[in-house]
Amino acid sequence: MKKLSPWIILLACSGFIILHFYNLSHYLINFPTWGDDILFLAYFTDLPQLHGRDLWNRTVEFHSFIHRFPVARILTAFYAQCSDLFNFKELTILANLCLISVIYPIFQFLKRNRVNYGHLVALVGLLFAANGNLDNFALIGVLQHTTAIVFLIWLAYWISHEKTRQWGIWLSLAYPLFSTEGLAFFPLVFLLLLYLKDSKWWLYGLLAGLVIYLYFLGYEAPSTISSSGNSLTKILLAAKGAILFAGGAIKKNMLVASIMGILFSTNVLWVAWRYHQTQKPALLFSALIFVQLMAVGAMVALGRVGESGDLLVLFSERFSTYGTVYLVISYFTLIQADLYPIKWNRSWLLLPAMLWIGLSHYYAEAKLENLHNRLIADASNAYHFDLNTNYRFEKREQFLFKSAGTYQFPTGLLNTQLKETPNIQLKPMSAYEKGIREYYTDQNGILLVFQAKKPSYFLAINSLSHSVKIKEDVPYDERTSSFALIR
Repeated sequence: MKKLSPWIILLACSGFIILHFYNLSHYLINFPTWGDDILFLAYFTDLPQLHGRDLWNRTVEFHSFIHRFPVARILTAFYAQCSDLFNFKELTILANLCLISVIYPIFQFLKRNRVNYGHLVALVGLLFAANGNLDNFALIGVLQHTTAIVFLIWLAYWISHEKTRQWGIWLSLAYPLFSTEGLAFFPLVFLLLLYLKDSKWWLYGLLAGLVIYLYFLGYEAPSTISSSGNSLTKILLAAKGAILFAGGAIKKNMLVASIMGILFSTNVLWVAWRYHQTQKPALLFSALIFVQLMAVGAMVALGRVGESGDLLVLFSERFSTYGTVYLVISYFTLIQADLYPIKWNRSWLLLPAMLWIGLSHYYAEAKLENLHNRLIADASNAYHFDLNTNYRFEKREQFLFKSAGTYQFPTGLLNTQLKETPNIQLKPMSAYEKGIREYYTDQNGILLVFQAKKPSYFLAINSLSHSVKIKEDVPYDERTSSFALIR
């Protein structure tokens, strides 16, 4: 295949980025995508009253007994310096800008290794593929997961080059400030220092141990999390998590993910072995990211699957960005001549990559429409009825949205002055999520539910599953309920 013109490459890459930000602007509204997003509104609202130790405690506090993410809260504090009102959509879009920065280290590797720049089109397209970026439509997803991944890519870039290696090694101690997954990077760097026979391995190990101690200082494990299970069981669970987490980048299906995960794991071992043989920075860069992402899968399995026993947690859309990066780095390794020293024209890899990118945007469209409808229904419920049908909404949340003075509902929310639509029924479906009831309907759009002839709440219809979800504590009576359909 002929080399692409630099202008075509620039336009194509810019097009993928612009499309990603168009989707963010088009489908998001100023309302939290998930209940976890509300913690940033709470932090923003309380900032003027926080000083000294209180400010420190709120910035580094644990969330859901799992994570500390001070960087996400610090970014929120910076945002507070520029705005008196908190806007979920605006901050989500701004945080997504950090994803653009990882193009630089990837481009530098292509340049130094004299790889056809046309591959940058595929790499950027994969990075911003819509179906793999659904977690970036949630504020907590982009502020926690995406910023952590971006920091990982930069750490791998710095560590892979001798001139900047020391910078990367010592900066890696700050990785847990982005998310708990940063703790898993410490053993990897420690082993790398031993492999490189770096005399500072003991100092790094000492400081890493200190960071881990400080990270869990004051931590109280919830009584609901079980610590049962022998060591062998936990090792096997971690291995399953690492493999399925990687394979889930291709397909969120247990069989397919298992097969692809094993193939990916084999490729990771080969990348590490080829680095040992060649000492090429691009292979070390890839190996560091690969191993860390698989370590994240192991942590998710131990932390979440160990509690619920449900391996499908690994396929949650909140982890989609990890799968996206896994695909990007997999493509990146395949175009390196040092990985598979076989003479073949790697430019043909652009074809399956572009097909994947196209399918990703195609399959994401319905999901994004569903997200948009749900956000409108959620915001309308909060505005009219002081409740939410999907996640927690209590007095604290009501105060933050309506009385704190730091949030404004978006304009054009659904109104309750609607007439009932005849012959609409909801049929119960088997339980899938704990605490959530799901009902089948053959309609599309949003439903306004009437209880005893009075409007009660809105329900967004998922156009893929033709279902609606209702929290168990939200009243729904089949005998007295009727509906108005909003298309």
